[in-house]
Formats: sequence, structure tokens, C-alpha cells
Amino acid sequence: MLGTDILMSRALRYVLDQHSVAPKTYAMMPTNLRDQLESLVYDIAEDMRYNQLKYFRPFDHQFEFFKTGDSDRRGILAANRIGKTVSTCYETAMHLTGQYPDWWEGHRYKQPITCMVAGEGWSQVALVLQNELLGTQDVKMEQNLGTGAIPRDCINTETMRNDGANSIGVEVKHITGGYSYLLFANYTQEVRQLQGFKLNLAVFDEQPPDPFFSEVVTRTATTQGKVLCSFTPLKGLNGLVSKFWNKESGYEFIRVAWDDVPEYDPWGHPFLLHETRQQLERDYLPHEREARIAGKPVMGKGAVFQIRDWPIYRTGDYDFGSMPTIKRVIALDLGLVNDQTVISLMYWEPYEKMAFLHKQIIVQGIEEAVPTQYINHLLRPEVFGTPIVLPADASQQGRYTMSANSIRELFESYELNVYEKAIMNPPDQNGKVTNHKSYGINQMRQMLEVGSLVINENCVDFLSDAQNYYVDTQGRFSDPDDTIDSCRYALLACLQGIAEDWDYRTPQERMAMQRDLYYQRKEIRNNNPLKNTYDPAQ
Repeated sequence: MLGTDILMSRALRYVLDQHSVAPKTYAMMPTNLRDQLESLVYDIAEDMRYNQLKYFRPFDHQFEFFKTGDSDRRGILAANRIGKTVSTCYETAMHLTGQYPDWWEGHRYKQPITCMVAGEGWSQVALVLQNELLGTQDVKMEQNLGTGAIPRDCINTETMRNDGANSIGVEVKHITGGYSYLLFANYTQEVRQLQGFKLNLAVFDEQPPDPFFSEVVTRTATTQGKVLCSFTPLKGLNGLVSKFWNKESGYEFIRVAWDDVPEYDPWGHPFLLHETRQQLERDYLPHEREARIAGKPVMGKGAVFQIRDWPIYRTGDYDFGSMPTIKRVIALDLGLVNDQTVISLMYWEPYEKMAFLHKQIIVQGIEEAVPTQYINHLLRPEVFGTPIVLPADASQQGRYTMSANSIRELFESYELNVYEKAIMNPPDQNGKVTNHKSYGINQMRQMLEVGSLVINENCVDFLSDAQNYYVDTQGRFSDPDDTIDSCRYALLACLQGIAEDWDYRTPQERMAMQRDLYYQRKEIRNNNPLKNTYDPAQ
């Protein structure tokens, strides 16, 4: 609830602007004219007290956020104290009431809606969301109801469901004559309590847990509902934040830093003064400053790849076929049922020590248990003949093949260029060879940091997994990691000289070579007295 002094100051500014009167002119007005103007100011201040929505004046960055209204998932990744929650709450009030200002360019609901707003806990919901929307942290203080974003005349107090000082739900009158319904929720609720109803709009204040977000957005599926999010990304580049930051399909956001916000609000009142910013910057912990000041995701504790700007390239940026020293290798991280197989193609420039993760193919579902499904990818003319490295368990008979052969033997029967040994770490100073994951991960991390390992933008699963990759206090790496392990094997092969030169054959030449090999094998079989011997490549 705004204090009387602020209300009167805003009302005066509103009246002066409406009548195109400059403050200096107002100060010099005759007494009778000033009295008439002040009487109007009192009326506006009283109307403003319980009808904030009518007089809402956004910052420029809030205008920009409202313009993203066509997207289904919209977010503000923002610094502290820039009005991000105000943005989502006032937009929520517009959708609930149907009262849109003339300047509104965003999405419009033409009928009453059902909306849920959620925050980190009941106390936080009351302190922030309930206070911003209804005007009070304690709904038992009825005289304050309506001093928030939702006008008092639109709040149907007879329908309000409360839990002590907290509102659970309330009807909000829509301009069509019907009623919208506003629900309050918090992230500590059990997910099962969120099932069985439909939503037109879901609003999240600060980052929700993934299961909570998934369940709530499911409620919007059959209504083609919208999602609004506002957070200072203090929990790192993971979960919902990563979807916005990586611009996944359907997700649109604006990032707002202190530099994007003026010191004074649109009413001319002090908002976030320079000296206040300087003091807050000194108060914040060093690792939090980018998130709290610039709206950039903080690098979370335990994050493996603490990289702000990932080294990414596009297909066509490099003409690998014209590079005289380029080498290449294929690596597989093998999976069984419900555990995907990932095939990585990596190019390697040994003189510059540059690695390019060019493509990843993910085989999943039923196909991952059928090796021929991904062997077909390795027989393609454009990659046939490229050396292939496999993990240690690829030599175990019956594993991955569901037969007497190992996956290595099966690959070799198809004339694939399989490296003779399992891909391992290089020998340590004592000559010991291990397969400890941490060595390869550290190599990846160091090369990503300096930009000597670059990732094709099409490797979206790798980028998503890597940006959400963590190690706990016991040194255990998080899941999923199949795309990361496949890349790690390929990089180890490059660093140990296993990658081979590009053969500079065209796909047509490789196909002809494969056809010649086929006829040679067929001739050998025809001359073999044991014609009934099973050959899986036949």
C-alpha cells in the first residue's frame, strides 16, 4: 500500500500532466486556480488509492517485456530492485480484469481466466505477490485490500479463501461481467496438490523447482495458456533459467541490469539512486554480483563448466575439407534400454590444438538396444572410414548386442575403422592407464574456457547437459552425462593421436569403395566351402 505522501505527489503529477501544466507554472498560479487544481488532486489521490492499475506507469524495460506477449513462455532475468515482480503482477492484474491500457501491445484475454501465482514459500508469497496484487500481506486487514495492482472494486471478498493471513484464492471481476479466479501457491507444496485443474496463466516469482514447474505448466496445456516468470538468477544456469538463457523454442526473455534502469521512476520519484547502487554492490558477495547487478546467471556451487560465453560455431563457419592438416574421429557412449547411445563426430587441428565437436547423434527409445540402428549412421558415405573409439565395456561379449558377439566385434564385421583398444586416459607419470572421468572432464573444461574446444550450435543436447552438469561433495557427477561422455571420449582420442587425416574422398568415392569391399567379401564367401557360416555383414 502506498503512503499518503506518495499518493498525493503522484496525483499532483498526474493532474499537471493531464492539463499540460508545468510545475513552475503551478507554483505561480493564482490562489483560486490552485485551489481548484488541488481539489482535483485530492479526488485523483483517493481514486488512485484503490485503483492503481488505472494509473500504472511502466519503465522502458517493462514496456519491452510486455511486448513479448505473443510467446507462451516469457521471462525477466533481472538484477535486484528493478521492478521485475511489479511487471508480472501488473500484467496479471490486466489479464484477470480485462482492463488493458491504451498503450498495451501484449496478449489480451477476452474472457475471464484462471490464474495461479507462485513463489518460494507462503511467507514470501504474502510478502511479495499477495502484497503486490491485493495490496496487503495480511488479508484480515480488509481496509488495505485493493491497494495493490488489482482494483478494489474487482476483488470479490465474499469468495476469498484464506489460511490465516494468506489468501489461497479469490474471484476477480472481469470487464465482461464474469469472474476470473486467482490462486496463490508456493514451491514447498506437494506436486500432487497441483493436479486436476486447468490454468490460463501461470506466474512464477523467482525460479521454481523443476517438478513444480512441470506440473503447473501441464495445467495450461489444454487451454493454450501462458507462463510469466521473473527471477534474479542466483541459482545458476540450470532448470528453467537455462531454458530461457539458451533461447529454447517457445521461451523468450529480456535481461535487465541496473544500467538499464534510471535513478528515478516514471513519476519522478527516487527509485534506485547511484549511491544506493554503490552501497549494495559493496554489500553483495563477489560471486553474486553479476546476478544481482546485471541479471546474469550466477555460476552455481558445484557447476563443472563455469563458462559464461560458450565457444559456439555454426555449420559452414569452417570448411574442414579444405584444411590440409585436419583430422577427425568418431566416439560412442553406448547405452542399453532406457539409456541413450550418443555418437560424436569431432574434428581436430593438431598444430593449433583445436577441437570441434561438429555433430552428435542421439539414439534412444527402442533403437538404442538394436546396434544396427546406429551402425547405419556409421556406414554413411560422408563418415565411413573415420576412426571410431569405444569405451572399455564395448568388448564385453553379449553386452549391447544381445548375442555372443561384443559390440566391437559387430562393428569390425561391418568393416568399420574401429580403434583396436578401448579409449582410456593417457598414462600418468607412473605409466598407469586409467578411465577416471575427472581427467577428461578437466581437459574439456580447460579447453572450453580458452576456446580451443568449440561446439557446433546444433549440439543442443550437449550444451544443455553441460550447462547443468554438477559434481557433489563426494565427487559424483550428475546425470544426464551421455552427451558429455561421448564428447570426452572423442577429445581423448584427439589428444592421444588417434584421430586420422581426412581422406579427401567425395561421398560418391566412399560409396564406390564400400561397394568394392562388398564384392570382395562376396567373392571370398563364394569360394569358401563353409558357405553356411553366419556373417552379420552379409
